[in-house]
Amino acid sequence: MKTKHLGIIWVLALQVAWNTVGQASFALVNRPPPAGLEHAPVFDADGYPLEGPVYVAELWGGVEPDSLSPAARDLFPPPERVIVPFRTGDRAGYFSGGDAIILGTPAGGEAWLRVRAWDTRVGATYEEAVARGLGGYGESPLFFADGGNPASPNPEAPKPLYGLQSFRLLPVIPEPSTWLLLAVGGVLMRWVVRTRCLG
Repeated sequence: MKTKHLGIIWVLALQVAWNTVGQASFALVNRPPPAGLEHAPVFDADGYPLEGPVYVAELWGGVEPDSLSPAARDLFPPPERVIVPFRTGDRAGYFSGGDAIILGTPAGGEAWLRVRAWDTRVGATYEEAVARGLGGYGESPLFFADGGNPASPNPEAPKPLYGLQSFRLLPVIPEPSTWLLLAVGGVLMRWVVRTRCLG
């Protein structure tokens, strides 16, 4: 009897492990080779393609369009985020850097996706760049795509980002310098003192 229960527990554990390992996987590249796939370069606020490692991109995804989270390199905790740099020269505007999985999605299943890009001089992560409120970040329109299945008996390669569209970053608003703040503060102080003296 105990052996039968252990066998059932073992089968259930294997099924849970299989479902856990099997997550939808995607290739992080916006200029892939498959025929028929649209190229989707990313631009700065002035329309120039993002160039060099100071600009990075990250894939976010989820089962529901309103609950996206960063894609991960693998399932082992803590999940390692996959942040990839932009290329240079005639490849400016394009990023590439391996594969990623969307946690919580079924093996080889579909996922809602969005690519986010930012200037790392504004923030080390996308969230940090947004929180600073200085611009220099942007995101693609939401899209829905099929992922690869690395856990199947015949593993499927990570799928391209079919449906990804080009987008632009918000313009960067430079932070005011300390000297500018002091100058403005001095002018305001002088105005307050003068107003009180004349009033």
